[in-house]
Amino acid sequence: MFHSHMQLGDQPQKLTQDTILLQSQKCVIKATAGTLALPILIDKRRGGHLFIGKGDFTLDAIIETTRGAVGKSITRNLDPNQPYIMLGEAANLNQNMAPATAQDLANMGCKSMEEFLAKANDAFDRFAHTRHGRIDIEKNAHMFAFITENTKWDILVAKEGKLVYKSRQRVYVYKDDGESVSLGPAQILVAKKGKTVVIDKGNILVDRDEA
Repeated sequence: MFHSHMQLGDQPQKLTQDTILLQSQKCVIKATAGTLALPILIDKRRGGHLFIGKGDFTLDAIIETTRGAVGKSITRNLDPNQPYIMLGEAANLNQNMAPATAQDLANMGCKSMEEFLAKANDAFDRFAHTRHGRIDIEKNAHMFAFITENTKWDILVAKEGKLVYKSRQRVYVYKDDGESVSLGPAQILVAKKGKTVVIDKGNILVDRDEA
């Protein structure tokens, strides 16, 4: 399917082994062996993949203060029934891929190539229709999109030690110099230059590192 400058390929491949798609100080995204993938072409060049398969997503959104840890980690098991998207390239992805067979499709619950492509295109259409304007991914940057039960998308963008995660209920921003911002229901956490401000259900905590 084609949307403006983005096009989904039609030749599925499978991961031959567990593969780390993203690993940083705060986040790890791993796809399990057997996961199926279709290339996403941006202006006719490969700019990412749509995945259908199992995996794991972990985001450490905890902020440490002198009075203890604030916030929580975000974890989810990636479900073959919920395709997800990666824009940007993973260094070890290509070497861990091989052409998918009919049995590989069957292992993911698809009885035919047509059924698999229909499932992939449905997810891609829903993603593309929620994006306004062009999507341009800078070098060394990655964008992940995970569909949720209410058909909304959780978005994660990472580049060179910087990370932004947005879900329906939470926004988390991190820079590798230790600056963090977390916004959630009735809660705001800000950590910057040794100072932490927490606003939680009307209670305010200001914590400063005296070291």
